[in-house]
Amino acid sequence: MDALPLISTNSSLFNRFKRVVNRRESADFNKAVLMEPSRAIDFLNLDMPELVCIDFSDQRFDAFGLLDGIMADPWIFHGGIVALCSRYEECARLETVKGANIIVVIMEEDVETQLPKILDIVRANKRILFQRELGIDLVWNISGSFKMENDPLEASCYANLISNFLCNSNRIDQKEKPMLTMAIFEMLINAIEHGNCGITYEEKSDWLDRGKMIQDLIRIKCAEPAVAAKRVTFEYGIFPECARFSVADEGRGFDWRSYLNGRRVADVAELHGRGISMAKRLIRNMRYNETGTVVQFEIPYQKDVSAATPALFKFIGSRSVRTGQVIFRYGEAGNFMYYIVKGQYDVIVNGRVMSTLSPDDVFMGEMSFLLNNRRSATVKAKTAGTLIPISKEDFVEAIKRKPHYALFLSRLLAQRIQRLNQRAFGA
Repeated sequence: MDALPLISTNSSLFNRFKRVVNRRESADFNKAVLMEPSRAIDFLNLDMPELVCIDFSDQRFDAFGLLDGIMADPWIFHGGIVALCSRYEECARLETVKGANIIVVIMEEDVETQLPKILDIVRANKRILFQRELGIDLVWNISGSFKMENDPLEASCYANLISNFLCNSNRIDQKEKPMLTMAIFEMLINAIEHGNCGITYEEKSDWLDRGKMIQDLIRIKCAEPAVAAKRVTFEYGIFPECARFSVADEGRGFDWRSYLNGRRVADVAELHGRGISMAKRLIRNMRYNETGTVVQFEIPYQKDVSAATPALFKFIGSRSVRTGQVIFRYGEAGNFMYYIVKGQYDVIVNGRVMSTLSPDDVFMGEMSFLLNNRRSATVKAKTAGTLIPISKEDFVEAIKRKPHYALFLSRLLAQRIQRLNQRAFGA
């Protein structure tokens, strides 16, 4: 990552932003770039940066309209977004936006203090700023272990990074992402509030009833050096079968059994026990140590589903496929390529299954389609699934309407060939 773009017309904000970025020691963030909002969509579509910052307080352009444009085709740009705001109204509005890959929201007044933390977290977790074109088989078995300060911003950043990655890599559904983000965030924030800071149920209730922000109470608690020195240890492992997590605090523990056993039931809308209540709906194998200072849990994956369909091909109807159905046969003309929405598909040569394709492979049949050759293998559905058949006429018409897709698809197909070569030759 050579440069970190800020989409804004605010030169004063950019100067502060640039000072933060340019003093980072990491080569990942060695230059800040001020990006003109009018060029933003083309820039994101063509360069596909892993991380971008957007100024949502800039009155000279419609940042929320830009976000709508990004979300209209999340398949092509799915890098992380750092949102900068100057008013809490903007923060509240961003919280209502579902599906955007927002990593964290920072108040502009806190850029110098908060942005360095975020850049450090992103740099240390760069492998889960997932780019779809890299291919999922190149980024599995990822793990990390980190010491978090008692800062809700860090908890939010980690929760968003994890859920964005699992959604972009087709491991959870888009509809589940907001709930999963909140569940992970609540598990982390519970470790900060009730664990390290020792905030009791009654103390938090009284504070919130008086209309005060929980961040301020955490800040007051951390004014005591012994509390400020405590850390939350967050560990994650992203494996082919599931994602595993561990959250550990340095507090005295709590009565976790009353929540898990249902004796102290908390509504999801409430602020107490919400982390455990939400987590129980989404995860499996949740277990605490004896004192309740460590919780471990797993996130199961959905099977063989593409989380996003390219807007380029949404006008083409999808086709359901049954188990055992032949998609095309060896020697046939390659008049269609197929975008894989769901399912698994065996590639068969001389009666032998040479490989199995899934949504992680994005397309199938693209080589004979693009080279005007006949099929070099037979493809049969291993499971029931869904495909989008793309004819040459549809492909050409789509590229005419959105020319930047030609570059994107060229890069994607080139990397797909590279992946197939790696599978074949073990390179």
